[in-house]
Amino acid sequence: MSTRFTITVEGIDDDSVVSTIERVIRQSFYDMALPGAWRVVVRPSPVTGRWDFTLLGLDVRHKMSIAAPPPLLCHLIPQRLRETLDRLARHSSQPFAFAAARS
Repeated sequence: MSTRFTITVEGIDDDSVVSTIERVIRQSFYDMALPGAWRVVVRPSPVTGRWDFTLLGLDVRHKMSIAAPPPLLCHLIPQRLRETLDRLARHSSQPFAFAAARS
């Protein structure tokens, strides 16, 4: 298994949901052909019904929150991941040099 992508999913007891979330996140990274090592952490938010999604890579340090039941996270996370990285790239002077666009 590659250490290029580290994906941590916390707070979900259903192994099939966790596996699906990990798979779709990994596939999203492959589809976007992002360079470098990346770390993604999905965990329950302190706010009930929400999930915190942290993205770390290159100069990216971004945290977002998603309101959804666990089985829907596998559909929402890839979309939010692409939207976030696209937005960060648009605000950056160099592709994937996100130091100025940190959240």
